[in-house]
Amino acid sequence: MSLALQAVVVAGGIFFGRLLSRVVKRRRVAAAASAGDGESGSSDGATDDLLEGFACRLGDVVLRRLEGDEAWLASALVMSEDRPVAALFIAPEAHGDRGIFVSGPTQTALLWLSPIAAGELGLATLVPPGGEPPRALEHGGTHFERTRRLPVRVERLGAGAPAVGKRAVLGEYTAAGADRLLVVAGSDAALAWRGVQMAEGEYEVLPGGKATLQT
Repeated sequence: MSLALQAVVVAGGIFFGRLLSRVVKRRRVAAAASAGDGESGSSDGATDDLLEGFACRLGDVVLRRLEGDEAWLASALVMSEDRPVAALFIAPEAHGDRGIFVSGPTQTALLWLSPIAAGELGLATLVPPGGEPPRALEHGGTHFERTRRLPVRVERLGAGAPAVGKRAVLGEYTAAGADRLLVVAGSDAALAWRGVQMAEGEYEVLPGGKATLQT
């Protein structure tokens, strides 16, 4: 077999392997949505309107072009003032759910995030339920400064969206380079995520299905 033909066979195997992975993830998300985790509401076109103008929606797959990583967006926290102003999408992963954050409609930069355990950041002390994200945070030896503070209403879409309460204060943090940190200080719980910012050319969005509202 020629080197050129071998390269074609390998490339084809990689493509079909990734395609199969996406099909499996799609079925898992569909099954979870059907089961509803005991919380999902019925599908409603109005829930899709919450994400109108955002770079991605529930059911989409976000691909990192350089690294080859992918995230299937199974649920989301949609944060609103008089209208939706930000969304934190959750992609189920074997070793901890992935987070994809979009800071608002028409925004093309995404944050590719991993959850931070409460003990790592001392969230219970720094940000108690209903509390305020601090102006600065330290994590893993990196200093983060808060660049955005936003009181919001929170709506849960999809299957398995984390429960933080109906109200929250969103804190966005920046460190040197592309490092980013996100805190959602909800009325019932606080969550934190850390990762990197991706510009529009660094990712690709493959369109998926529709969302369901969680109560």
